[in-house]
Order: sequence, then C-alpha cells, then structure tokens
Amino acid sequence: MLEFRQVSKRHGAQVVLDAVSLRVSAGERVGIVGPNGAGKSTLFELIAGGMAPDSGTVAVHPGLRIGWLQQQVPTADLEVPLLRHAVTAAPDLEEIRAETARLEAEAERADGDGDAQRLLRRLGELQAAFEAAGGYGQEARAASALAGLGFRERDMQRPLRDFSGGWRMRAELARALLAEPDLLLLDEPSNYLDLPAVEWLRRRLEAFRGTLLLISHDRYLLESLTTITCEVAGGAVTRYPGPYSFYAAERGKRREVLLARQAAEDRRRAQVQRFVDRFRAKSSLSTRVQNKIKLLERMDEARTVVEPLARGRSAFRLAAPPHCGEEVMRWEGLGFSYDGGQRWIFRGISGDLHKGEKIAVVGPNGAGKTTFLRVVAGMLRATEGTCRAGHLVRPGYQSQESAETMPPLFSCLEVMKAAGPDAAESEIRTLLGGFGFTGEAAEKRVGVLSGGERIRLAFARLLLRPPNLLLLDEPTTHLDVESREALQDALKAYAGTVLFVSHDVEFVRAVAQGILAIAPDGAGVRRYPGGYGYFLEKAPLDAEFWRAFCGNAAPPPTSAEAQAGAAKADRRAALADRKAAKNELKKVEAAIAAAETAIAELEERIGGLQMELGSPSLSPSDRKAVAGRLKEAQAELEAQNRAWEAAVERQEELGGG
Repeated sequence: MLEFRQVSKRHGAQVVLDAVSLRVSAGERVGIVGPNGAGKSTLFELIAGGMAPDSGTVAVHPGLRIGWLQQQVPTADLEVPLLRHAVTAAPDLEEIRAETARLEAEAERADGDGDAQRLLRRLGELQAAFEAAGGYGQEARAASALAGLGFRERDMQRPLRDFSGGWRMRAELARALLAEPDLLLLDEPSNYLDLPAVEWLRRRLEAFRGTLLLISHDRYLLESLTTITCEVAGGAVTRYPGPYSFYAAERGKRREVLLARQAAEDRRRAQVQRFVDRFRAKSSLSTRVQNKIKLLERMDEARTVVEPLARGRSAFRLAAPPHCGEEVMRWEGLGFSYDGGQRWIFRGISGDLHKGEKIAVVGPNGAGKTTFLRVVAGMLRATEGTCRAGHLVRPGYQSQESAETMPPLFSCLEVMKAAGPDAAESEIRTLLGGFGFTGEAAEKRVGVLSGGERIRLAFARLLLRPPNLLLLDEPTTHLDVESREALQDALKAYAGTVLFVSHDVEFVRAVAQGILAIAPDGAGVRRYPGGYGYFLEKAPLDAEFWRAFCGNAAPPPTSAEAQAGAAKADRRAALADRKAAKNELKKVEAAIAAAETAIAELEERIGGLQMELGSPSLSPSDRKAVAGRLKEAQAELEAQNRAWEAAVERQEELGGG
C-alpha cells in the first residue's frame, strides 16, 4: 500500500530523514512516536504529496484515497455552516452531487425525448451510486460525529468563523473520519479534545477498517488503537511489531544491547590505541603500527551509535513541599457565574482537599474546570459559597497560558530572576538544571524554546518558591511522551497536594487518586474517591448526572462494558503489581539466604587459609599459592557482602524483613 525507499529529507541544515526505508501494508494500524521536531509530521507530508523527498522514493498505491488531519487549521470558507462543512468531507459524494446538479439543469433545457431519456438514465445511475455510497445518511453521520466531538445541536448551522481554532480543528477531525479513506493520517488528533471526546474518538477509530497512521503523544490512544509502533528519531525510522507498551519495553532492551556493543567496541579500540601509542616510535614495528592505525579508522567509521535519550525523562524534579495543615482546602456551596447568576459555570461544589491528595478535575470543554482552578488559586472571586485554604497552605498555579506569557526576549535565567529577585544565581541555575536547562541552555531566549521547553521553564519558575498545593491546568500540553512520563513520575513521587486538569487519559490514570467531575452549565458536580477506572465504572450509575456530564448531543464517553473493563483493568494491574512484588520478595529472600550461606563458607575457608599461611613449614612456592587463594577468597567474600547488602535493601523496599 505504501513504501518508503531510501528516502532522505532535510530542513535547512537539519537532516530529518536519512535513507529511510519503511513499508506499511493494507489494514495496519501504526503509531508514530518520537521527540518533537524529529520529523513525524514530515512523514505525513511526504505520504500526502505535500512535499517531495530530497532523494529516494515514496511509493503510494495508485488510486489510494488518503485522509489527512494536520496540526494546523486548514484554509476553509469561514461562512460555510459547520454541518455543511462536515458533510462535504467525502470527495466521491461531492462529485456525484455536482454532476447530478449539472444534469438536472441540463434536463430542464433538453429539447428532444432522446436527450431527456439519456439524462434521466444517467441521473438514475448517479442516484443509485449516491445511495450505495451512503450519501443519504451522510448528514446524519456528520451530525453524530460532530456531537461526539463536543458540538451541540445549536452549533450545527453556525458558520465556521464563529468557532475558535481548537473547535475548527475538531470540525476537521470530523471531516477526516467521515471521508472513510483507505489510508487515514492523523497528526495529534487528541489536541483540543476533552476526555469524553477522546473516548468517542477511540471508539470511532476502533471501528475504522482502513489503514491508520497515528502521530500522538497520548499513550492511551496509542495503546488502544495501534498494533505497530514506528519511532522517528535521529534521522531514522525504527519499526517495532507491537503497541506503545511493547515499543517502550523493547526499545529499552535494544538500547542495552547497543550500549553493551558500544562498550565492547570502545574497549577493543582502547587496546589498539595503546599498541599504537606504545610502539609508534619503533621502526621495526612500523608496518604493524600503520595497520593498527588503519584499523582504528575503520572502527571509527563503523562505531555503534546510541542515540541519547530524550531530556524529558530527567527534566522534572519537584522540590519537597513546605509543611502545612492536614486540611489543605475546603469548599462550601461554591459557585461561579460571569453574569451574576444568569448562567452558572459551576455550582454547588462542597468538599475538602487533604494533605498529599492528588485529584483530577474532569469534564467536557466549557464545563468550568479552568475557572474552578482559578477560584481555588484566588485569581477569581466565587459568586457564591466559600473557598478556604488550610493552615500554612501555599498554592502554586500553572496554566497553559503560564508558558505563553513569558517575555520572548528574556533568557531562562532572566525569567527566573524576575520571579525571584532575592534568589541567588547558584540556586536558580541548580533549579533550572533540574528541568533540563544546564550550562548554556540557561541562557537561551524564551522565544526560541519549544513548547515543551517553555512548559519546563514555567514549572521551574513556579517552584522557585516551592508551594505545597500544586494547581495545574493541562500540564502536559506541548510535552512529548518522554516528558509526560517524566512529569507523571515526578507528581506521583511528590509529597505535596495536587489538583489538576488534564485530557491525557494515561496521565490521569497514573496520577489521580480521586476524581472531581464537573458537568457543564452548572448541571452538577460529583466527587469519586478512586482513580479514573473507578470513575468510569461508578459515574454512569447516576444516569441524570451522566447525561449532563456527557452533553445532550454527545454519546457516553464509553460503553458500560468499556467502563467496567477499565475499572477491572485497574484492579487487575494492582493485583499483578502485588503478585509481582510478592514473587520478587521471595526471590530476594532466597538470594539473601544464598549469600549468607556463601559468606559463612567463605569466612571458614579464609580462616583455614590464614592458619595455613602462618605455618612455618610452608615452602615459598606453596606460601605464594596459598596467598593467591586467600586473596581470591577475600575478593569473593567482599562481592558476596555487597550482594547481601543490596538484597537486604531491596527486601526493605518491598516491605519484607
């Protein structure tokens, strides 16, 4: 269906793709992953014909219908109503419509019966083709797709110009799905989507029967929808025969093999270099030295290259939070309205937040999640009710805008100094280093930073004076998968309290210990004392709230089976973790016992060798042999002691001992 043959592509001085060969067969579902700027979107442009390769060939099957969702909003007639824009997604149907309109106009002007009969026959053929292609149900399917992506019934006849860029991207996503192409290229389709829309998209793509290529940082979609993963990095495209979880594990194994091979090559190179350095001046060995120098050159050319891991894995180090009271925040009858109560954004939120809790605020776009966080942060005053912080609570608020409002001409250091004028430069540089800005990187201007780098800098600025309550609004926006996982790990280990909004399902699953669900238009708020799987299992049982939460026009985020399955998966994962820990504990205890036995035997052997070494009748040669055995036994004892200490430490971590 699709094949790259030794394809190379440059953007200026950057080599994006270097002699890449790749084949995608019909029906495959491929996840495209890799660091930002590595060339993932370039792959799609080459496939769709938006650009040509510098060398090599991109072979696409003739007649292949391609649907392509780009990250940028395409140019469109902004006066066209939303529903009409979506209905025109299928080019085949549009061609039939256009020909039908032309023939109907021609039939009205036809003079003879022969011409009229010919036109009527052709119109009948077009009508049959239109019906066979599902043309008569296209409008209903378009309305359903738009509703699933969060549009309301009242939006269907509004012109495109009435919608923001994010909502227009949703409309383009609906068009891409409605076109039912043979090959569907989706570039970050979950950007701008809330959790209900992400769930709807997952179900829709599960039912798609064509070939799917998906660029995404959303691990939930990658894991749910793809069976093959292609990593784009360092000019290469590496294919892994499994979903994202398989890729993540296999990539680690492959990297270990490459590192071991590289280390062996380095050791061999060092040996050859020592020979050259030692005998370079000896004329009798000049031929051999020259051969060794040539060997070094060949070794340099063929040296195994191991690409460095993305910086994101170590780019989030959250400082320990200062002490505060056990009750961090309490809400009583909290409500907010921008128009004095004519239309409520949210209403009736009562409850509390305790020290160390990590709560995700979920709901459709427009439900008031960001507004709620701003009220909690003290940036907005509640219309009704109260919001009280606990003893010594110090909130730290970060929104999507926090990363965008930093002065573009400021360096990272200057941004930090402006946030903390009394902070020492050494303190600032240490903090920046913890977020990936080491050395000269701390001098980079904000204007040249990537989206992910700006997010990391905003976090560093937030933590210059560490809060004990983190209020995070879409913290994973612009972060690649590596950085999302790093932030996820940092928040899980963070000892403070976290209240956050995120549309990344895997991020919510990993971090949230509880869910606060907000339905739009002040229709209700519910608190669930479990993770995301628990929320999906329990929320639909409250039918009235669930309908309000999902929106009148949108279907439920998942089926009842999927909701129960998600909760069961969470429970199975927890059970598997406990079983794995138990099995590992048994192995560790066995290792401790084996080490203790070996230590006892070695100590006894060492004692015997020391007595033997002290015998006056021992000959010099025998004494040397005994001393050698004693040295070996002592080294082995030291190794066994280290193994015992490591095993005991691991036993304590696992809760044994």
